Parts: sequence; structure tokens; C-alpha cells
Amino acid sequence: MAEEKKTKEEVKEEKTEEVKEEEIEETPLEKYKKAGEVAKSILQHLKGMAKPGIKALDLCETADKMIADAGMKPAFPLNVAINNHAAHYTSPWEDELVLKKGDVVKIDCGVQYDGFIADTALTVAFDDVHNDLIKASKEATETAVKVIRAGGYTGKLGDLIENIIEGYGFTTVKDLSGHLLLPYRVHGPKSIPNVAGRKGNLILQDEVYAIETFASTGSGESHQDRTKLYIVRLADGRFPLRTDSAKQVRRLLEREYHRLPVATRWIYKALGPAKAKMGIRELSNVGALYQYHVLSDTSEALISQHEHTVYMTPEGPIQTT
Repeated sequence: MAEEKKTKEEVKEEKTEEVKEEEIEETPLEKYKKAGEVAKSILQHLKGMAKPGIKALDLCETADKMIADAGMKPAFPLNVAINNHAAHYTSPWEDELVLKKGDVVKIDCGVQYDGFIADTALTVAFDDVHNDLIKASKEATETAVKVIRAGGYTGKLGDLIENIIEGYGFTTVKDLSGHLLLPYRVHGPKSIPNVAGRKGNLILQDEVYAIETFASTGSGESHQDRTKLYIVRLADGRFPLRTDSAKQVRRLLEREYHRLPVATRWIYKALGPAKAKMGIRELSNVGALYQYHVLSDTSEALISQHEHTVYMTPEGPIQTT
């Protein structure tokens, strides 16, 4: 039987439907905003949840669940960096670390929606003694968000950030910085320094930055703790692997996480502790893993952190978190 010929009205309706489908395609900015709303919601929830006696693992797993429930994926494992830890502490498998009275706790959340990333952080403490420390990084970040502009240089923000933090009597964590965000890439090739005296990089329209500042009561120097490795990602390039365990870990990091940083506990959960441990070891030995060791200032130091994501428009920044 011959196919019935469509009327002009039917053809017109089909074309209208095609246009409607194209119109609902989300722009990059819309995706950045959606990721930002989820990240912001998670951060505020965890801020209320963080109290003495709460396990760091409970915070991490709550964030994991909230991201999944929102239909999104993590861009970076939730960081719960306490006291002198500046970055890269996420709970390992079966972590027993508990928050205590007197702790200064940084909570850093990364969410991605189709690769478009929101990165945001805040600091909580359980007494008023550390209020100024928390205010220092908060004011530095919020002021940088207000003044960042396309056409400017990131180094000027470093001048501003260090001036504010030193004005409170603290030091910036010099080795850490804000960073350009790219699709499926948390740390792009441009950075926003936390110290003065650097030219930095030219800021362009439609770029997206995580403005991230740290205030420390210590030296402001961060040191890698080689005994604490809880976050990894696949390194660029291809590496010959011998065991099935290593191949499974690589496959998981490629397909499920798009080569973004992952918590080792996620690998343990997906493949089981024995296979995960063996696979991670082989990938590390052949140089196939980029390793995020925990970064710390001197042992007696306390550090605060605040972070927001901004999308650069001709009229100024749009804060997405």
C-alpha cells in the first residue's frame, strides 16, 4: 500500500515540532547554572549537617547521593579538609574520621551536568574563635567575584585576594589557586593566584572560573602528604596494563567518570576492595594515574576556604553557585 501523502498543514506542524525541539536545547550557561544550583543546595545542606560527632564519610556519601538524585554526576569528590588540611581529603573506604569541637572544616563540592562544572566551597567551625579566619577567605572570594571582568588579568585578583587576607592577619595558601573550568575538566590552563605580584592570564568572554581562596594561620605553604591518597584520575595517554583489575579500573574511570577525578572509595565500591586496590596499584606503578595527595600546611595551622564559580559575560560575571 502506498504511503499517504501528507497535507501542507501536517508538514508545517512537523517542522514546527522540529523547531521547538531545537529551541529547548540548553545553552552552556543554562547547564552551568543547573549544576551550580545543585552544588549550592548540597553545600548548604552539608553546612547544616556538619557538627561534632558526624563522620566525614557521612558528609561525603550524602553529597554523592544528592548529586545522583539530581540526575547529575560529581566533577570532583567532596572534600572535607579539616584544620591544617587545605585540600584533597575525601573519605577513603570505611573512613572513621569524626568531626570534633574546635575543628575548622572546609567542605568543597564539585558537580557536573553534561560536563559543565560547578565548583564551590565554604568553611564551618563549631565555636566563635575562628570567625575572623572564616571571614578572611569569604570576603576575599566574594570581593573577587564582584570585580572579575572579561578583558582583565587574573593576577590583579591575586593582588586583591592577598591584600584582604593579610588585612585580617592571616596568610594565603600560596600554592593553591582559582582555576579555569572546561567541559569535563576541573583544572584548566589558566589560574587565579592567591598572591600578589603576578600578571596571570587574560580573562575572556564566556570563560568559566572557580574563584577559590584560602586563609591560613600558618606559613601558607602546602605540602603533599604521600601517605594520604584518596583522589585519583586517569593521566593523559595510553598505558599497557597487565591485569584485568587494572583494566577494569581504567574502564570505570573512562566510561563512568569521563577521566575526571574520582574518590578511591568509589572504585572500591564498584569493584570490591581487593580488585580496586590491585588495579589502582598497577595503574599508579605504570604512571597511568594522576594522584591528588592530601595537601597540608604546618601541623599547628588552621585553614579556611571559600569558592564560587562564575561565568564571564560582556556585562560582568554571573555567579552560578
